[in-house]
Amino acid sequence: MRRDREANRRYAGFTAGVLFTILLLSLSVWVMRPAELDAATLCPTDRPLAGHTVVIVDRTDRWTQAMGAALTQLVENAQRDTDKYEKFSIVSLDAQQSVHPLFSVCNPGEPTFWSDLYRGRRYTMRDFEQRFVGAAERIVEDVREPSEAATSPIVEYVHRWLGSDDFNAAVQHRRLILVSDMRQNSPLYSIYAGAEDQLGDVVERQFGPAAQGVSFDVYFVAHGRDHNVTEDEVRAAWDRAFGRIGADYSWRQIS
Repeated sequence: MRRDREANRRYAGFTAGVLFTILLLSLSVWVMRPAELDAATLCPTDRPLAGHTVVIVDRTDRWTQAMGAALTQLVENAQRDTDKYEKFSIVSLDAQQSVHPLFSVCNPGEPTFWSDLYRGRRYTMRDFEQRFVGAAERIVEDVREPSEAATSPIVEYVHRWLGSDDFNAAVQHRRLILVSDMRQNSPLYSIYAGAEDQLGDVVERQFGPAAQGVSFDVYFVAHGRDHNVTEDEVRAAWDRAFGRIGADYSWRQIS
């Protein structure tokens, strides 16, 4: 009788251990499950965007093929810095001035054990390699081609992006990369005609509170056609403008 009770206790303990292990494994699978992704954008549908990087390529002034190569490398680096479930977008400021992205896809993350378990490695690899990395490379091949336009409404174009649904203050880790000669030239303000300190007034009105929390990275395009407004003058004007809105920004040159 005693042996039976001991055997029953061992059996009960073993059963409880098995059930606990199954419960723990089930909980782990649920906790580690990947996000549900939108079929078109690869962005999570069951959680907010982790961040958004927008690359604005200013094609209102013609540049050289060498600059095109630098643009390719710049975009590759920016895309590599985009974390999992963050959106990466490429837009072109050209004669059409459309804010419709040429490319706007979230980083689904490189394949992992858990993503493979839920979706299959063939699909997770395809999403990352073809739809996120490869698709952006094909877009860059198009936007790196030289182009020109009569005006350069840089401030207005950024203003429109700051108010967009997936780049507003509700999105954390917003980064805006400007590939441009930064020579604002539009009816709103022209750096060729207006005083340099007026740019700050325009930027403050157009960007306003919507720019708070945005990291601005300027890649100044030194194309050699400064129209009597040097890079130093352009940078000084934008230094004051970014200072007026308290923006976090960097300035680098590509040539």
